Amino acid sequence: MNHPTFRAEIDKLRILSAVAFLLALGIACAYLLLRGPDPDSARAMLRDPRIFYPVVGLGGALFLGLAAFGAAKLRGGSPLRAGPEGLDLNGAIRIAWRDIDRVEPYYDFTDPALHGYKVVLKDPDRFLAAHRDHRLYRRMLSAHQTAGSPVIVYTNSLRYDPQRFDEVVEHYLRESAARLA
Repeated sequence: MNHPTFRAEIDKLRILSAVAFLLALGIACAYLLLRGPDPDSARAMLRDPRIFYPVVGLGGALFLGLAAFGAAKLRGGSPLRAGPEGLDLNGAIRIAWRDIDRVEPYYDFTDPALHGYKVVLKDPDRFLAAHRDHRLYRRMLSAHQTAGSPVIVYTNSLRYDPQRFDEVVEHYLRESAARLA
């Protein structure tokens, strides 16, 4: 029996460049904190210590925290896998092929640059009820209300072959339909 599999990988170069940029901003904020406010500055934020230290300190902490979060994402596994057992989304959500009606391309209406796949489920209400305690439940509920499916997979930051993904998904959806018939 032939069991094709698919695995998308994180685009590490894109994430690494974002981490480097955030790290540079965090280091710049740390330098500004060490240097202190500039009494000759035309901007009040850079002149007044009561504004300067909290803003620059919080900004630096935010930039360094986001850089650490991005670095942790680099160590993660595959965020999208398809195999005989179904779709696996980052190891957090697994959907069996028998529960999937179809997988179609999706372009986010808020930003055309955001694209991916919409997983149309046979019974989305049952899926939502089963994942009520999941940390992304509110996001899935919102996606169900706006896009018509609780499962939207964005592929902007992934390196993968869309044609291969489509082939593997079609294979398992046909196999699942044949088993149910």
